[in-house]
Amino acid sequence: MVLDHSYPPDLRVENEVRTLVSAGYEVTVLAIGPDIRPANEHSGYARIIRARIPAQFRNKMRGLSGSFPFLDWYVGFLLTRLNRELPFDAVHAHDLYLFGACIKAGKRLGVPVVGDMHENWVEALRHYKWSTSIPGKWVVDLDKWQQLEDKWTREVDHLIVVIEEMAERLSSNGLPAKHITTVPNTIHLDDFKSWPLQHLGGFDELRPRLIYTGGMDGHRGLEDVILAMPTIAKRHPSVELVLVGDGAVQPDLRALVTSLGMNEHVVFTGWQDQQRVKSYMAACDIGIIPHKKTVHTDHTIPHKLFHYMYMELPCVVSDCKPLKRIVEETNAGLVYTSGKPEELAKHAITLIDSSEMRKKMGVAGAAAVKDRYNWNATSGGLVSAYRSLIGS
Repeated sequence: MVLDHSYPPDLRVENEVRTLVSAGYEVTVLAIGPDIRPANEHSGYARIIRARIPAQFRNKMRGLSGSFPFLDWYVGFLLTRLNRELPFDAVHAHDLYLFGACIKAGKRLGVPVVGDMHENWVEALRHYKWSTSIPGKWVVDLDKWQQLEDKWTREVDHLIVVIEEMAERLSSNGLPAKHITTVPNTIHLDDFKSWPLQHLGGFDELRPRLIYTGGMDGHRGLEDVILAMPTIAKRHPSVELVLVGDGAVQPDLRALVTSLGMNEHVVFTGWQDQQRVKSYMAACDIGIIPHKKTVHTDHTIPHKLFHYMYMELPCVVSDCKPLKRIVEETNAGLVYTSGKPEELAKHAITLIDSSEMRKKMGVAGAAAVKDRYNWNATSGGLVSAYRSLIGS
């Protein structure tokens, strides 16, 4: 497996590694990026080879990968050297921008390549701050990236996607259904249940709390929930919005909070360890996913949805296709129109007003996760894909 950031943590990669190891495969993870941990160690599940390079070099190679082949050369060199030491039977590329490098290496080494699309990368580039501002936008060619997606998704020997909507999009572009396996970002129940709840300073006071966990980038739509807060606070003066995470637009969000006079109602916790995030969710009443509805967010699904559901938090989500479908079919929350904070405020107030509704939706969401939206129930296709490629 090849990924271009430090490892661990990465919930999706860790879940996939454990599933393949449990099925009898040996997995090595080549992690490219800044890291101070040993260059070679075993995690208990996978061997980890760390190509420890500064973030600025890694970021430049990633950003230029659609136009200049620096990443291809570097990954190809690493895989060729690694194959001499630890011969492997397949390469698994995490995220579209690594597909080209792994396809070239796979052809040279004579091994199949599995591409794992964590998101709609081409559309994500339309929203990331680094790719839409100078100098990033000078080198990011979206038309070229679309051509590369079309090319690389056909050249990999098998394609893994995170949600049915992504599989449908690619199938409509001519990819055979048998070429694609959907492996959603669902919750690994045994792991999640084992994480202990921790005491959080400042959360002892009983008050209605909304929570968002994760990255803070433009496409996350966090301005919607902040703009909704004055209306919610007018009805419930003690309400609090807890934002757990970090990202490029956090300074802009802080400025918006201040301009609205909502500093007493919004808490920025910064980035937290995943196990500690569970404790923040346990201290809150409503889970928020305000992603902007775009071609990008219509074809991906965040882990946080299933975390909220399992923790019996009723969800208020935007009308991105996968979010809307899952929340409505499970009765796990309410859906608002992306870009309309007044709708978000209305739904949040409705849930705060009714403990009975919160309980009903929370229980329904948790039941859906325990029944079908958990890793054991949704990951079988990953093993089947590898058995068809390289045997059992």
